[in-house]
Amino acid sequence: MKALLTVNPRVVTATYDEGLNMSRSRGIDFTTRIILIILVVVISYLLLFLVLSEVFVHTPTSVSDMMGHMMGTSQNSIVVNLVSLTIALLAGVLVSLWLLPKKTETTAAKTDELEIIKRALSDDEKAVIDEIRRAGEITQDSLRFRLEWSKAKLSRILTNLDKMNIIQRERVGKTYNVFLTGKRPEQ
Repeated sequence: MKALLTVNPRVVTATYDEGLNMSRSRGIDFTTRIILIILVVVISYLLLFLVLSEVFVHTPTSVSDMMGHMMGTSQNSIVVNLVSLTIALLAGVLVSLWLLPKKTETTAAKTDELEIIKRALSDDEKAVIDEIRRAGEITQDSLRFRLEWSKAKLSRILTNLDKMNIIQRERVGKTYNVFLTGKRPEQ
């Protein structure tokens, strides 16, 4: 895991390698993973259907047999379709599990990085980070009421944490939504 941590008196700069959470996904984004899974299912279905139909479905001798074979209405064709589809879907599930990013490692690694960074922070800054971590995402006003601090004190601490790239603030009306950098909850 690449993390650059520079600790000066009261200045902490942390730069995270954003590609870390894609270690098992081979650098592939979500859309590409979905397309890859669909391709695996379709190709495996077609290949299995061709192979299994050659083995299990008899060669049509009349026009009605040929139509039944093409439409999949004969008993053997239905079985071949179901078996091919089941195996293809199983292959798709296995590929999707293989492509999923490993969340336990990335979550634990980010937690460890935050613990290292917290060592260089003041007690007030640690309290703010702990409260934000508990909430996931919280408004600045709610944070102020939970910590029972003045607006000026909280604003100064959040500004410092924002400059150090530990938290991020997003303007919402007259207040801010505050969340840890790289850990914004899904909307």
